[in-house]
Amino acid sequence: MPELRTEIRLSQVQKLAITQTLRQQLEILQMPSLELDGLIAVELSENPLLEEEENTPDKAEEETEKESSDDELEREDSKEEDPLDILKEIDESIGTAPSSKFREEEQWHPEAANPETLSEFLLSQLDSLEISEDVENAAVYVIYSLDRNGLLSLDHEELQIGWDGPEDVLFRAVSTVQKFDPPGVAQDSARKVLLFQLIQKNGESSRGTLEYRVIDQCFNELAERHILSIAGILGVTPHEVEIAIEKIRELNPWPGAEFAGSTGTVVIPDIIIEKHNGKFMVFLNDNRFPHLAISNRNRRILESPSTGAVEKDYVKKKFKRASWFIKAIKQRQETVKKIAYFIVETQREFLLHGMESLRPLTLQEAAEALGFNQSTISRAINGKYVQSPQGIHEMRYYFCRGSADASVTAISVKEEIRRTIDSEDKLKPFSDERIADMLNSSGTIIKRRTVANYRKQMNIPDARKRRRF
Repeated sequence: MPELRTEIRLSQVQKLAITQTLRQQLEILQMPSLELDGLIAVELSENPLLEEEENTPDKAEEETEKESSDDELEREDSKEEDPLDILKEIDESIGTAPSSKFREEEQWHPEAANPETLSEFLLSQLDSLEISEDVENAAVYVIYSLDRNGLLSLDHEELQIGWDGPEDVLFRAVSTVQKFDPPGVAQDSARKVLLFQLIQKNGESSRGTLEYRVIDQCFNELAERHILSIAGILGVTPHEVEIAIEKIRELNPWPGAEFAGSTGTVVIPDIIIEKHNGKFMVFLNDNRFPHLAISNRNRRILESPSTGAVEKDYVKKKFKRASWFIKAIKQRQETVKKIAYFIVETQREFLLHGMESLRPLTLQEAAEALGFNQSTISRAINGKYVQSPQGIHEMRYYFCRGSADASVTAISVKEEIRRTIDSEDKLKPFSDERIADMLNSSGTIIKRRTVANYRKQMNIPDARKRRRF
């Protein structure tokens, strides 16, 4: 039996250590533009060695290129002109420069819109009423108790727990809020919302209609579109149920949805691709970011002879941080722009003709062409947007796997599925297997399971729920 023992050995091993600086650099690379805009504002406020440069963009770009010329290579087709000047030139000739609407001397910081919230909308209606103070206070409590869909989903006991006034006042307040717009607000269920909206729309006579009976007696079957079950329960024909459902579809079970859906998010393209004189031109849309520079004035003040050792050490750290931050942003922008050039080269047909010409493209192909790691490409396109003649898309949109036929993208297959479903007989909709057979016979090799997955991704219901009577 061999002897077991422990001993110490020295060996050389190569491995990549993710330092704090490298990790932060990767974070900046994959950071969406709006988040980067916020990060720049934070750095400017916290680092006295970092400042917003007042020089012209041309001069700032020239100085930045001069500082980095030793360790970074520029593209052969890159130019020293300010992208805004080029965009203005295009605007004068074809009138399509998206950035020319802003004056050059202004630094444009995208600000998310602050749409009116549901609470604000309801409170404005409450202010216009002449009601007692106790009911008004209770109504405010009710408004702030609504969920994001505008429903009062708390049961009576839970609602009363947070209210320290009389119970009758609270429920008078609930009744008051339920009369506000949007119709159906403060109801306790989607079913009651639909019934309320139906009566408000057509009057009390609505209670005798088939639509009212479907909602009132067969709400669960309605949600699952079990038309035959509804017809059997109510003693009517499937066709009559179908007509009733089409009328119900005009109602909105979530009265607060239009407010909940407004998150204030704006999409600002990072890259602008324009066609000019038959050639696609790539512009980095970075004018919304301030041009950063090292504050020599603050550096001299902080490094004066009277400054102590602790303060000098602080200055050195802030200077190093500012230099690194400027370089990290520049590398981020250059990487994104290189990927944009690659997209123009590989997806030219898409830029010319649209989605049907989008070719399969992988991150690995981009990594090999540009000399990056695949994970770098993935980080760089994260949350970035491209504005092209075909509209605004996420950068990741241009990188899509193909189907079994390497010349066909998943996006184009989805479009084929959508067109097939749109052309079907609604009395006899196609099953997923039938759609797969039809695509296979036309040369697009695809499995039934893939059809089902793509259909779900496009929010298209299955054949049973698409059936009409």
